[in-house]
Amino acid sequence: MSLIVDGYVRLRDRDALEKLRVHRITMLEAAKSVAELDNSRMLATLEEEIELISAGLSGLNAGQDERKLAPGGDQEISPTIRDPDRQA
Repeated sequence: MSLIVDGYVRLRDRDALEKLRVHRITMLEAAKSVAELDNSRMLATLEEEIELISAGLSGLNAGQDERKLAPGGDQEISPTIRDPDRQA
C-alpha cells in the first residue's frame, strides 16, 4: 500500500488518494458490522492503510503550501517530453 500511496503522491493525484481512502473507510465500516468473524487483524490493517493514505494527502497539502510560498509558486512546471522524430 505504501508504494501505491507514494506513486499517487509523486503524481500529485489527490483524487485517486481520496478515492482510495474512501474505499478503505467503506471496507472498514463493513468489516466492523460483521460480528460473527474475528476480523481484528483486518480492521487493524485497514486502519493502518487509512492512516498511510491520510499521511500521503497531508504530504500533498504540505507540498502545495511550499510551492505557493516559493517565487513563481503558482506556476506548475511540467517536464518536456521530446519526440525523437520531431525536428527542433
